[in-house]
This record gives sequence, C-alpha cells and structure tokens, in this order.
Amino acid sequence: MLAISIIALVISGSALPFTVWAARAAAKQAEAARVQARAAESQTALQREQVAAAREQTELQRQLAQESSQPYVWADIQPDMQQGTVLHVVVGNSGPTMAEHIRVTFDPPLPAAPQQSDRVDHVQKILASGLRSLAPGRILRWTLGAGYELLASEDSKVRTVRVDASGPHGAVPATEIEIDISQWRQARDAPDGSLHHVRGAIKDLTKVVGSVDRTLKQAALRSQASEQPESIELDEFDAPFTRRRQIVSQQDAD
Repeated sequence: MLAISIIALVISGSALPFTVWAARAAAKQAEAARVQARAAESQTALQREQVAAAREQTELQRQLAQESSQPYVWADIQPDMQQGTVLHVVVGNSGPTMAEHIRVTFDPPLPAAPQQSDRVDHVQKILASGLRSLAPGRILRWTLGAGYELLASEDSKVRTVRVDASGPHGAVPATEIEIDISQWRQARDAPDGSLHHVRGAIKDLTKVVGSVDRTLKQAALRSQASEQPESIELDEFDAPFTRRRQIVSQQDAD
C-alpha cells in the first residue's frame, strides 16, 4: 500500500506543472472572454448611441422641415409710409404656407384717435375672435388715426401684442412682443418718395402732351381741307350747259 501511495504521489507531483499550466491557460481564456465580453458590450453601447443619435437627427430634421413649412404670422403698429402721419395696426404672414385661426390681442387695448375709436374697437374684436385665414405674403392694415393725435400725451403707450395661429402641421408657437409708440415722437414722419415717381409723372405727362399735339394737328388738317375751293375740270365731252356754267362761274370769280 505504501508503494502504491508513493507511486500515486509521484504521478501527482509530475502532473502538477501540467495542472498549473492548464489552470493558467483557463484563467487566461476566461480573462480573454471577459475582455471580449466587455468589448462586445462597448460595441453594443456604441451602436445604441449611434442609433439614438440617428433617431435624434431624424427627429430634428423632421421638426426643421415642419417648422420651415409653417406660416409666420406677425402683428405690429406701423406708420403709413405713403402719407407719413397716419398709424396703422398691421397683421401679416411672412411664411411659405397658409395661416389659419389667427388671433391677435393687444394688452392694453389699441390707442385710437377720437374719430376712429369705434372702428378700432371693432377691429380689436375681429382680431381677438380670430381671422379665418391669411395667405402667404398677405398683409392687412387698419387705420388707428393721425400720429400727432395718438402721440400727443407724454404717458407711456406700451402695448403687449400676442399672436396665435395654426398651419399645416398644427398650432404655431405663440409670439409676444412689446411696442411703445410713444418712443416714435421724434422719428421722421415724411412719406417715402424717390426720383422714380417723378420720372413716372413726367413720362405720363409726355404721353398726354403728345396725344394733345396729334389731336391739334388732325384738327388743323381738317380745317385746311375744308377751306380749299372746289376745282372743276372741263372735259371735251361735257354737255354744253355744263361748259357754260363753268364759264359763268369763272367770270363771276374775275
């Protein structure tokens, strides 16, 4: 028995290096497997991030496409640049598509000249209840009155303007701005103009003068034609009484 134990011990001792080597190899394989697993997890996480970024970019592009195709409705108080002394409340659509359900509110209410107060109140009710639609590039104007009347007092005239509207992709984000028309007291109020208008007026005047000149020439020609004496040519085959009539006419003329 002792001999068998010794033999077994010797065999175990000789197999120990192989066992240690196998254990180390197994440990290395396990470590490599863990590294591969971590790499796979990292790659999977990276792929997930790429997918999330692609989705976010697609959503952003979709939102940008929708926003670019939405109407842009605005409201303002502006002077009349053709007259220079009248103020208007203006609502316009500068977007590429049709705007619907447009609501414009002013807080406090719009200022108005005494003779325009009833009309301005009616306009505010229309804008608050909502315009049915407004085409792209369309601008609507309503008169508030003369600027010197609206800016006569020195008190602040701040108005908060809120605009709500809808477009092809639903409601458009509401916009709010503040307007203080009392700051316009010293601003230039002369109407716009240029030499283009003067040139156009001269061109129109030239056309009228040319037409009158042609009319006068035609009238003069007709007058000259009516004043010329009628000439009677003799023909050798005329009847005798016609010849005698011509001779008598010539004697009378002499």
